[in-house]
Amino acid sequence: MKNKLILLAVIVFAIFIAGCEYDNYTAPTSFLSGNVVYNGKAVGVRSNGTQLELWQYTWDTKGKIARAKIAVYIAQDGSYSARLFDGDYKIVRLTGAPWSNPNTDTLAVTVSGNTTYDVPVTPFYTITGETFTYSGGVITSTCMVNKVGTVAITSLTLYIGITNIVDANNNAQSNVLAAAALTDLTTPKTNTVTLTNVSPTFLASRSYVYARLGVLSAGSSERYYSPWKKIMLQ
Repeated sequence: MKNKLILLAVIVFAIFIAGCEYDNYTAPTSFLSGNVVYNGKAVGVRSNGTQLELWQYTWDTKGKIARAKIAVYIAQDGSYSARLFDGDYKIVRLTGAPWSNPNTDTLAVTVSGNTTYDVPVTPFYTITGETFTYSGGVITSTCMVNKVGTVAITSLTLYIGITNIVDANNNAQSNVLAAAALTDLTTPKTNTVTLTNVSPTFLASRSYVYARLGVLSAGSSERYYSPWKKIMLQ
């Protein structure tokens, strides 16, 4: 019985020491941050919908090189940030995003302290010159849709929300212009949403709402978005 108690005490002590070592593990203190950009302008995306992948080569317990993958979500304004250890990383621009970079195309970046790095991408389409107006219960948007590559356009959507996080998954009302209405991209495109008072948002009775445009291309699950705009209603 005495031997069993001694053995139990040794095990508990070993667990305690291991826990202390874990608690004393040094967390990363450097930041890698920047924007996903096209022609120097941040690319708007869906909040928590589009990711970058970071890969770092590290030494494992057997002394061999192992790759560690870190998923980094891009904020809706195109910015990103990750807390990392100093070192050399590869950035992967994933497919499924509103840009054409293949997932085999990587970028090398060295993190040393707080490091800023803008990730270049080539969107399928962009939105420029967007305006939003409100009159008589109707929000009207006007913009230019610009084709960058060769992929066909699917839709242009006007989203209305009650917060400045507004996109395909976060909106109270929306209206879609289908591809048939977007055949001529040399002219401005107009879209409208008539605000309703349907529960729980009661948009028409609010003092303000947020508006944003998103363009979707064929073969992509994500849209290129314009910056959000606060619209005063009263």
